[in-house]
Amino acid sequence: MDRRIQKTEEQILKATLKLLNEYSISDISVKQICNEANVSRSTFYLHYLSPKDVVERLYTDVAVTLTNILDDYDLSTNVNPTEFLTSIFEAVDLYKDYFGVLLTTGYHSDFRRRLKKILEEKVLNDNAHRYRDLREVEYQISFLISGLVECICDNIEDFFNEDNKQLLFNILDVILTRLSTP
Repeated sequence: MDRRIQKTEEQILKATLKLLNEYSISDISVKQICNEANVSRSTFYLHYLSPKDVVERLYTDVAVTLTNILDDYDLSTNVNPTEFLTSIFEAVDLYKDYFGVLLTTGYHSDFRRRLKKILEEKVLNDNAHRYRDLREVEYQISFLISGLVECICDNIEDFFNEDNKQLLFNILDVILTRLSTP
């Protein structure tokens, strides 16, 4: 992608994030975003359809990064929980501004739902061949993933505290151990 285009999109994303800290998305206008990003309305519309479209881009950026990380692992094998969770931490750190806004605004439940769906699909895709009764394992995976995502999201402010990291490593180890025993 052309660096100018990338820079413009980043300016619009950052401006929208800043405004989302003060206003709900329904109260944010294209004009406000343009003023904050120092771009014209026509430039905004070259990249996005609406302020909601910008938020959708935030979701997409996080989802693509998380999916790419997950694709590096086969969760049907013995995955090192520390290595796996460290990769997730790095993604959260890369998008900490996005996470902060998406978890503290009116989007938090939709954002959490999308994170859970990405993780559940990955775990099920990697492990479906190992189970005869998929219905039971789907419930178990949903329960475990929901707990992990909620734990991370509810504690995002102390996410990088070493004690919390160790706690999450331990939880993930339990989840991965459970998956490895059909």
